[in-house]
Amino acid sequence: MSRHVAIRGLAALACLAAALAAGQATRGEVAAPSAGGSERAGLSPLVKDLLVKGGVPGLAVAVLRDGVPVWSAGFGVASADTGRPVTADTVFEAASLGKPVFAYAVMRLVERGEFDLDRPLAVYLPNPDVRNDDRIRRVTARMVLSHTAGFPNWRHGKELTIEFEPGERFGYSGEGYVYLQKVVEAVTGVELDELARREVFSPLGMKASGFVWRPEYDRTAAVGHDYLQLPVAKAKPTAANAAASLHTTVSDYARFVAEVLRPTLLKPGTVAAMLKPVVEVQKDLSWSLGWGLERSGERRLLWHWGDNDTFRSFVVADREAGSGVVVLTNSENGLSIAEPIVSAVVPGPHPAFAWLDVDRYDSPARTIRERLVRAGVANGEHGIYRTLGELEATFPPAAFTESLLNRIGYELLAKKQPEAAVMVFERNAKLYPKSWNVYDSLAEAHAANGELRLAISLYEKSLKLNPANENAKSAIRQLKEALHR
Repeated sequence: MSRHVAIRGLAALACLAAALAAGQATRGEVAAPSAGGSERAGLSPLVKDLLVKGGVPGLAVAVLRDGVPVWSAGFGVASADTGRPVTADTVFEAASLGKPVFAYAVMRLVERGEFDLDRPLAVYLPNPDVRNDDRIRRVTARMVLSHTAGFPNWRHGKELTIEFEPGERFGYSGEGYVYLQKVVEAVTGVELDELARREVFSPLGMKASGFVWRPEYDRTAAVGHDYLQLPVAKAKPTAANAAASLHTTVSDYARFVAEVLRPTLLKPGTVAAMLKPVVEVQKDLSWSLGWGLERSGERRLLWHWGDNDTFRSFVVADREAGSGVVVLTNSENGLSIAEPIVSAVVPGPHPAFAWLDVDRYDSPARTIRERLVRAGVANGEHGIYRTLGELEATFPPAAFTESLLNRIGYELLAKKQPEAAVMVFERNAKLYPKSWNVYDSLAEAHAANGELRLAISLYEKSLKLNPANENAKSAIRQLKEALHR
């Protein structure tokens, strides 16, 4: 890491620490007189404490009771670089929270008879990205909205594939939403951002929400932060993406949740049909049209999350009780502190967090990851050696899983610390000597460090454990060619 980046990082962290130490909700807090005071008294101390423990620079939260928003507030900073505070009007990258909004807009078209949930989408608009697979002719909007269309979350190449029979089972897919977006735009003749404004944002007074970047967002939007709490350059989408590009405030999104709880734009029967389970995901979890559903005791709650790396968010609501909570964060660590906040507003078990495989702020995995990467970036292999010893004296061997150490090693590679990455991968190989994947990763780190012959021998070891490892075969060919140039 360059001296310039190090100084910038330290300055950002100092600014962040000062802001969090202040420990107060920022200006822009909004409350309904009847309930806002009690919500503030109960949640504010909890949120302030979790921001510090979880390493989350900024967070906005909104609470709904009896079907209406009663309190919203911002905590921490919108940017660790500037110290600009988060308010209830700070714009966050809400990522997949755009999926329920898009689904609601589609249901408005359906209710008016302008769109058919069960008509194959290819009848409306063929998908040129899916080739030589007739199953595309069976994909419907209902399947897309419930994630049963068979698409992957995101394609891995230029060609989009169908991975299982449409309607057969659940498979979370942003690709499906993008295809449905194109279909709806073709049918209506209106691009998504304008459609969402017409069908959802304007009627509900969601003035700050959009699927594309606006000039005013330069002043009002939060900046994302990695798990080391360092700011990351903000993407500014010029093209709408129903699955990923929503920008909104916590106050705006609370208005949308209130609409779902007590509908005014759709008939109650339409919303009830929309929120009926379509497919079971696992015990206590299913999916409806646009929303996830979780069973918490005797209640069925609607929920969704957003994850665009350095922006994480979570929403849950109880239609019967009219209660709910919206949590928006500008941090890769955001979901690690979401469950205690959610449970404080909507008590009970929330199996969605386990399904998302969220590492809680106080989990060994999160501590190990942060400390090792931070040590490797700051002090290279020497920092890794010392910190590994400290961590292994603190946590049991089971905490150092193969996947965790592999992830840490690749993060160090991405941060241009190949020597530190080699040390982590070597520890992984020592702990899991029968895993072909650990030798493949270790070989990649040695190759990045210029040790080509050693990398070849490690790829060969990986191949002995897994003769089907095509990555190792390709890497060996390339490395041998490099040696003979």
